Amino acid sequence: MRIETICTGDELLTGLTSDTNSRFFQEALLERTGLTVRRSAVVGDRKDDIISALDEAAGRCDVVLVSGGLGPTSDDLTAECAATAAGAPLVESAEALRHLEQRFKDRGIVLTDNNRRQALVPQGAEVVLNAEGSAPMFIQTRKACVLFFVPGVPREYRHLMSEQVVPRIAALRGSTEVRKLALLKTVGLPESHLDARVKPLSQKYPDVVFGFRTHPPENHLKLLATGSNEAEASALLEQVVAEARTLLGPSCFGRDAQTLPGVVLSALKQRKQYLALAESCTGGMMAQQLTAEPGASDAFYGGACTYLEDAKTQWAGVPEGLLAQYGAVSSETAEAMAKGVLARTGVQWVVSTTGWAGPSGGDAQNPVGTVYLGLAGPFGVQVEKHRFHGDRERVRAFATATALDLLRKALGGTPS
Repeated sequence: MRIETICTGDELLTGLTSDTNSRFFQEALLERTGLTVRRSAVVGDRKDDIISALDEAAGRCDVVLVSGGLGPTSDDLTAECAATAAGAPLVESAEALRHLEQRFKDRGIVLTDNNRRQALVPQGAEVVLNAEGSAPMFIQTRKACVLFFVPGVPREYRHLMSEQVVPRIAALRGSTEVRKLALLKTVGLPESHLDARVKPLSQKYPDVVFGFRTHPPENHLKLLATGSNEAEASALLEQVVAEARTLLGPSCFGRDAQTLPGVVLSALKQRKQYLALAESCTGGMMAQQLTAEPGASDAFYGGACTYLEDAKTQWAGVPEGLLAQYGAVSSETAEAMAKGVLARTGVQWVVSTTGWAGPSGGDAQNPVGTVYLGLAGPFGVQVEKHRFHGDRERVRAFATATALDLLRKALGGTPS
C-alpha cells in the first residue's frame, strides 16, 4: 500500500511553524498497521500548487493524507482545491453546519459567514465530524486512491488520526495480522553505534522490523513484531526486546513512554531518597525536566541555579579561594558545588554542572562545549569532564541528559 502525505500552509515553508503532526501520524501508522509513508510534501497556500499536488499523489497512491487549510480564513484553500481537483462543486454539509452552530452556541460566540465556510465540502465526499474543533474531516475517493482531509491544528489532527484515519487505513489494508511495537531509548550512544549493536538481532529476526530515530540527545530503537494473533506478536516482541536490551546494556534507559527524568525519579522514589541540584551552564534545565514529571516532589528537593561566581559561593558553598585558583569551569568547582549543596540540604544525592555552553568563553584547556558534571552521594563524590559539540542549546541539552544519566547509572535505574 502506497501512502503519502501533503501538508499545506505558507507558515510551514517560511519557518514560522514547524510540522509536529507528521511524526505523530507516521508513528501511529507504523504501530497499528505496520505501514510507512512513502513520500511527504509541503505545499504553500496557492491553489495551483495544491491542486497539482493532489492530482499527482492521487494518481500514484492508495492513500493520501492531506492536512491544513480547512480553517475559516481566506488563505484556507484546501476544500476548494480538493473540489476542483476532483471536478466536483463545493456544497454545504448540513451535519457539518449543525456541528458548527452548536459549537459556537455552546461557547457564546457569533457564527460568522467565514466560519460557515468550514461546512463546505466537495460534493460526494464523506463527512466526519470533528469532536475537537470546528472544521470537519472529509474523505474523497478518486479511482483507486482514498484521500483523507484533516485540519492541521495539532489537537484536532491527533484526535482524528487516532480515532478515524489510522483505523480506516488498517481496514483498507485488510490484514488479520497483529502488530506490536516497542521503543527502546538510549542516551550516550550514537545512532551508528546503536545500529551496529543490534545488527546481529536484525539478521536473527528477519520478520521483525528494526527502525532508528534520532531524538537528540537520545537515540531510539523501534521494534515492530508481527504475529497471527496478539499472544504470538507479544511473545516475539518481548523476546527481541530482552535480547536488544542485553546488547545495549546500560546505554538503554527506558522503553516506550518512559523518560530519562522519569526513570531517575522512579529510582529515587524506590530508595526513598531525594535529589538536589547545583546548576550553572544548564541554567535550570535539569530542574525543569524533573519537575515536568508528575509526582516529582516525592524525590526532587530543589535546585540552585548558580550562574555567577558569587552565587556559587553564596548558594552552593564553593570557597572563593577555590574559584580564584581553579576558575568556575573546573573539576574542582563541580565537586565543590555538589559537596556544598549536599551539606546545605542533607539530601542523599546532588548533581552539579558547570561549563562553557557558548558561543563565547572557553580557553585552550576548556574550550566551548566543555562541561564538568559532579555527582555527590552515599559513595562520595565523582566528577566527569565532557566536551559537547553544537550550538548553545545543544550543549545544554546534552549536558542535562548526561548528568541525569550519570545519576541513573549510580542508582541502578535501568528499568526492567
